[in-house]
Amino acid sequence: MFVGEKLSVEQFGPVLGKDVLLMDAAFKAKYRVEQLVYGEYDGDTIEFEAYDHHGVPPFSRFPHALLFVSRDGNRLYHQKYQYYPVFRAPSGAWFGCGPVGERDSEDRRGIAEARPMPWDSDAYHPLKPEWSSKDRRKLFASEHFRIDGDKAYCLTGSPVHELFEVKKRTVLKARGMFGGDAAKAGD
Repeated sequence: MFVGEKLSVEQFGPVLGKDVLLMDAAFKAKYRVEQLVYGEYDGDTIEFEAYDHHGVPPFSRFPHALLFVSRDGNRLYHQKYQYYPVFRAPSGAWFGCGPVGERDSEDRRGIAEARPMPWDSDAYHPLKPEWSSKDRRKLFASEHFRIDGDKAYCLTGSPVHELFEVKKRTVLKARGMFGGDAAKAGD
């Protein structure tokens, strides 16, 4: 798991076996490794495959993201739908914005409590034009975001090691990647 800077994300057609139907769009991604958060990886850049049922993976909309990648044999794969957009704080540390939506708020409770941050103007989530103002408010609560035009600017945030803990204790644990008392990030 790492903070990466997007270098490229390109769609490709994977070679499938006979009678195999792929329900996802396939992408090859290349990222510069900015900070290793968990695991081992030698190298300044990393290449992995990402699959998304809805098309272009949302993590690719952001210049930097905390990405969850695992190995299967000789290939690296993005853990489907698991990422956080991240931004560098004035201190130089990487942080993700406050929670997006009720589920993210619940998952973070007691692990990654969002606190006020002195964000730069590049710390925002783009808003989809089809979202109603009610949808936007439900996803981007006013205590964590300021909505201005087509952007939800971050007001609060959590450090990447806490965000990693959220995924480790929830979806990644459910996927069998972490169980019981797995080592903490940085151990």
